[in-house]
Amino acid sequence: PFYHSRSSRSIPPPTHHTTMSNGQPDGAFPRLNASMLHAGNWDSTIVSIVGKAVSFDGMQTLEFECADGGKVQVQVGPDFNFEHGKAMEIMGAANEDKTVQHFISRDLGEGFDFSNYNQLITKVLNNSKYSDLFGV
Repeated sequence: PFYHSRSSRSIPPPTHHTTMSNGQPDGAFPRLNASMLHAGNWDSTIVSIVGKAVSFDGMQTLEFECADGGKVQVQVGPDFNFEHGKAMEIMGAANEDKTVQHFISRDLGEGFDFSNYNQLITKVLNNSKYSDLFGV
């Protein structure tokens, strides 16, 4: 879409893209499930995983069940607010050992449909058929 000025000439919308130090576009995070994280080479990539908190050692390791039912270890700080079964999105850096270093998390509320979300990321977002829409 174009924005129109009073003079009726078309002006393209402003574009501004920044890149993070790891070369990843700012704000663009691969949305992964546990299988994708364990199968891919995501080292040092900021990723998003959706699922629920399963257990916490009280210090630094959260066991997280992703939307596909697979488990991921997430490294968190001791002040992490653990609630068993809480649905959330976690964004953080994927590590070489297939763990995720927690940066930020977001509560997804009650009744989140993990199966539907898993189908979205496996059949649509990571499908080359839709690369022009989602940058696969």
